[in-house]
Amino acid sequence: MMIQSVLDEVLANHFRAVVEEMSHLVLRAAHTTFVKETQDYATALITVKGEAFAYPYKTGVTSLMGIPVQTGIASFDDWQPGDVMITNDPYATRGMVMHLPDLHLLKPVFHEGKLVCFAWAFMHCSDVGGMVPGSTDMLAYELFQEGFRLRPVKLIRGGERNQDVWNFIADNSRIPGLNEGDLEALLSALDSGQKRISQLIDRYGREPLLRSIDRILDGSERRARAVLKRIPPGNYNFVDYLEDDYVSDIPVRIEVTLRSGDDGTVVLDYGGSDPQVRAALNLPTGGQKHHPFLSLAIVNYIATHSEGLHFNAGILRCIELDLPESSIVNASFPAACGMRYLSAMRAHDAVLGALALATGCAVPAAGAGEIAVTLVTINSLNDGKVHVAVANPIQGGTGGGPTADGVAGIDYPVAFLRNVPAEVLESEMPVLVRRFSLIPDSEGAGRLRGGAGVVYELEVCHPDSTIIMRGKERYRFQPWGVAGGSAGTLGRTMVRRADGSLVDIGKRSSHRAEVGDVLVIEGAGGGGYGSPLDREPERVLNDVLDGLVTVGRARSVYGVEIANGTVDWERTAELRSGRLSRNDAASAFDRGDGFRAWEATHGAASAIISAWLQKMPPRLRALAKEQAYSQLAATGVAPWPENTIAETLRHIEDRLGRHQQH
Repeated sequence: MMIQSVLDEVLANHFRAVVEEMSHLVLRAAHTTFVKETQDYATALITVKGEAFAYPYKTGVTSLMGIPVQTGIASFDDWQPGDVMITNDPYATRGMVMHLPDLHLLKPVFHEGKLVCFAWAFMHCSDVGGMVPGSTDMLAYELFQEGFRLRPVKLIRGGERNQDVWNFIADNSRIPGLNEGDLEALLSALDSGQKRISQLIDRYGREPLLRSIDRILDGSERRARAVLKRIPPGNYNFVDYLEDDYVSDIPVRIEVTLRSGDDGTVVLDYGGSDPQVRAALNLPTGGQKHHPFLSLAIVNYIATHSEGLHFNAGILRCIELDLPESSIVNASFPAACGMRYLSAMRAHDAVLGALALATGCAVPAAGAGEIAVTLVTINSLNDGKVHVAVANPIQGGTGGGPTADGVAGIDYPVAFLRNVPAEVLESEMPVLVRRFSLIPDSEGAGRLRGGAGVVYELEVCHPDSTIIMRGKERYRFQPWGVAGGSAGTLGRTMVRRADGSLVDIGKRSSHRAEVGDVLVIEGAGGGGYGSPLDREPERVLNDVLDGLVTVGRARSVYGVEIANGTVDWERTAELRSGRLSRNDAASAFDRGDGFRAWEATHGAASAIISAWLQKMPPRLRALAKEQAYSQLAATGVAPWPENTIAETLRHIEDRLGRHQQH
C-alpha cells in the first residue's frame, strides 16, 4: 500500500492535471474573445464543504481561487448525477459571484451514489443585458441596471437541459449565440472533471482520495501559516483611495489594518473604509470571513515565499477578514458592482502598503492599479444585430520590488488577463489597432524602477459604433513608490479626430465613435522601489537603449549622463555628488502630487468624516458622506477648521436621525 504522504503528493498533482485539462478545454472551445483570448474564466475542483482543493496555475483567472462556493452548494438538497447549477447573482450567493457578467456553474461528482466533490467553472459573459453593451457602465448605481440576474438554478437536471433557463439567458443578451457557445465549453470542462475524478477513484479508491483531499488542503494551510509567522506581530495600518466614485470628485477611502499574531493568522480589518457608492465599484463579498478578492496581496506574498505550494483554498484559511456592513468592500443589495474588481485592486494596494510597513519594505511598490477594459460594439448595417467584442484590457506596469524591476504593461492583481491579438480583433470587428506599445518615461523611478505603462490606439471604421471603457483609474492619484522610490505616472484617455485634433475624454466610460476616430488609452506606470540615485548606471543605460527612459530623464532623475550610447562616468559622478538618496526612511512612501494635494486640503477632514461614518447606521453612511462633503464645500474652500467640520457633521447627524425610522 502506498504511504499516505506519498499518495497525497501524487493525487495533488493528479488534481492539478485535471483542472488544467478542464481549463484548456474551455480555452480551446470558447466562442467569445474575452474568454478564448483574454482568458477571463476559470475551473476548479471543490470539496462538498465548498473549498477549492485544485485550481489551475497557468491559464484562466487566478484571483477567484478560494471563492466561497458554500452558498451555491447549499442551494439544493437534491443534487443528482447529471445536474449542473448556474448562477450569476452576487447577493443570493453571498460573495460566490461578484458581478452579473460572471456565470458560475457547479456539477456534482458522484461515485456509487455518494457525493464525492464538485466540478466548478465560471466565465465572464461579454453581455448579460443591462443599460450598455457589455453590461457594465461605471455610472450604474443599482444591480438592476447591469443585466439579468439568476439565483442558483439547475441549468441541467439529471442530464437533461432546462430549456427555460437557456432561453432566459439567450433572450436577455445581445450576443446569445456566442454566450451559448461559451456555456457549452464550460459544460465540456465539467464533464471532463467528473470523468477524471471517477478514473482516479477507480485507481486509488474513494476513501483514500477523500483523505488526501483533506490533507492537501491542510498542507497548504500549514505552509501558508509558516510564511505568515515571519511577519512581526503587530497592527499595521494603511489607507489608499480610489481617486473618485465616477459621480463626484470625492475619493473613495479603502482603509485596512493588518493584524499579525504569532499563530500564522493574519486579520485584514477593513474598518474605516468608505460606505458603498452610487456607482459600479462596490464589492458584494457577502460579509465572508475568507474571500480572495480582499486577500490578493497576502496570497501573492505567501505564494512568493513558499516553494512548491499547492494552490488551493487552504491558503485562505489563515487570512481572516473583518468587513464593515454596507461598505465599498462589503456592499448590500442592490448596490451596483459591475466594476467591483477596480476596488479589489485598490484593496490589494492598501494591503500591500500594510505589508510594506510590517516587513520593512520586503514587498513591491504599488502597480498601476487600473484595468481599462475596452469593448467595441457595432450595430450591423445589414441585419441590425448588435455585435460586442472586447478589444483589450489596458493595464499599466507593476511596481518595482526589493529584488527586481517592475514588469511593463501588466499589474499583479490582473496579471492573469491576456492581450487580444490585433489580428484576431480586426478579423472580428471593423477596427484597426494603430498602436500598442510601451510609454517612455512612464516608470516610477527607483533603484528598482516600476514597470512602464502602455498606450493603445484603436481606430473605428464603422459608422454606428460605441466604445465602452470600464475601470479607468490612476488619472489623478499616482501609484505610490516605496523605500525612496518615486510614484509612478498617471494614465489618460483621448480621442484623435480625423483632422488630427486631440480631445481628452478623461474617465468617461462610453464614447460614441465616428468613422476615423482613434481612441488613445494610456495606462499608468508602476511605482519605484528605492532611490533612483542608487540605480546602477549600467541599468539606466540599458533602459535608455531599450527606449524605456529618455536621455534627459536619465540625467535629471537618475543622475546618469548618457552620451554616444555609453555612460559618461565623470559627468555622472558630478550629477550625483551632493544629491541625497531618498532611502533614509525605509518605509517612506511617495504618494505622488495628486495624493499630496488631496491630503493637504482634505486629509484631516477625510479622517474625521471616516470615523464619524462608522458610527452611523450602515444604510445611511453613503448619504451621510455625500452630504458631509457637499455641505462642507458650501462653507468655503478646504481645508476646513475642525470646529466647522464638527458642527457640520452634528447638523447632518441630527437631521438624518429624525428620519431613521422611515
